[in-house]
Amino acid sequence: MHRFLIIFFALVVSLNVSAQIVSNADTILPVEYERTEGSDSIYVVFGPSPTGFSDTLEMTATYPYAGSGLIQWYKIRRNADETAIEKELIIEASDTTELTLKTTEQAGYPGYQVKFTGTTKDTTITRWAYFNNLIVEPYYEESCDELFIQGINGGISYLYFHPDSLENNYAIANGLNWEWEDYYLDEQTQQWTLLDSLDFGTVEPNPYFSTPPIDYENYLFKVTVTDSLGHTKADSVVYEAIAVDADFDASRDIEGFSPDTLQFEAPVKLGFVNNSINAELYEWTFYNDSNRVEDGADRILRTSTFYEPLDSINYKYPGYYDVKLKAEGRVFIQNNEERTCVDSIRKRLYITIYNSFIGELPNVITPNNDGKNDIFYFKNIESWDYEELDAPTDMTSTSIQNFEVFIYNRYGLRVYHFSGSEWTEQDAWDGKYNGSYVGAGVYYYVIKAKGYDGRTFEKKGFFHVFSSKTAGN
Repeated sequence: MHRFLIIFFALVVSLNVSAQIVSNADTILPVEYERTEGSDSIYVVFGPSPTGFSDTLEMTATYPYAGSGLIQWYKIRRNADETAIEKELIIEASDTTELTLKTTEQAGYPGYQVKFTGTTKDTTITRWAYFNNLIVEPYYEESCDELFIQGINGGISYLYFHPDSLENNYAIANGLNWEWEDYYLDEQTQQWTLLDSLDFGTVEPNPYFSTPPIDYENYLFKVTVTDSLGHTKADSVVYEAIAVDADFDASRDIEGFSPDTLQFEAPVKLGFVNNSINAELYEWTFYNDSNRVEDGADRILRTSTFYEPLDSINYKYPGYYDVKLKAEGRVFIQNNEERTCVDSIRKRLYITIYNSFIGELPNVITPNNDGKNDIFYFKNIESWDYEELDAPTDMTSTSIQNFEVFIYNRYGLRVYHFSGSEWTEQDAWDGKYNGSYVGAGVYYYVIKAKGYDGRTFEKKGFFHVFSSKTAGN
């Protein structure tokens, strides 16, 4: 049933006439014009009760002077050129003391006129009736991309005119003021808790959100609307979030430690943390480096449909790697069909695995345990600049699959040998042979390495050993 705000005003044509119309008006407002005859007023009918509206206007016309006669109700409007009033008879009764008109007319005929005939002086009274929908019945339509709460209407300003000149230059000003509140359903207490975080600041009473709220599963939106004539209506609507936001981060290990940078030396195992909101199904895609794909490698390293991949993803080769997560929400019904909201995010060039690289070596060592140049190992320099993937400043080799290091004295005696996947400072030559420091002099080295990208390295050269240690100690 429609709910209406009904506004009308009375026009009494003749002086000192006791004919009257009784209606369900609860407010009386003065008109803005003056007349030489009659006393006009504006009547506002809010409804059958303070909490509802009536869609039917009832007006009971009572015969003047406590007499009886012919009573006729007309619908009236101005003619096309607005020079006269057109009438259409609705209902009439003869020899009666009163006659009630009930109407739901909302357009076409804005006014009503009752004529009393049979008295010493015929009397005509005019009512202008306006139906204003002050509707507060919030609702929304399911959408994955937006939230538009509708169902609030009214606050229309009504025009009326001078009953003698027919000029349409008067208005009953009306408008709406509204106040929204938002709540979320606490899953533990199952109570609605005031949230007050959504921005309902809009010039329209029906709020629009270009991004639906998804931080909670269920929301309650309450609204109180008041029109300029003092009528208030409140209602609420429950919103179940259906939109989805897909997001993730890489982690250095399964426990979820997030690195400061996503640039690594091969090989590295990475876990992934799912940061998606309001989703139920997931699809992970881990892409291979595009250069490796061009060389014939598989385009996809791995897929997973778990909330998070159960095992780490092993990145063995240098390159740039994309990661994609597709998230799907709960099922809802739209147009009698099952639907779900889907969101996906693909982080391009998300993970960098450095090219293979080995740094520069010293030309002097002093194995005297003073903490300076004690070992034969790569030098730390401020910046490496190697092809597409720059090595970080704090690394002396990157993405090396295996090392082999040889050191010889000037007589060709091998005094040091290392073979393994990672040559560290702990493995470096400390200037000893068979547990004793070697003598000062010139020594020669050969380093061979193979990177995970297939690149091979071989470095040869000599360096000096200076030491205050005595050979054999």
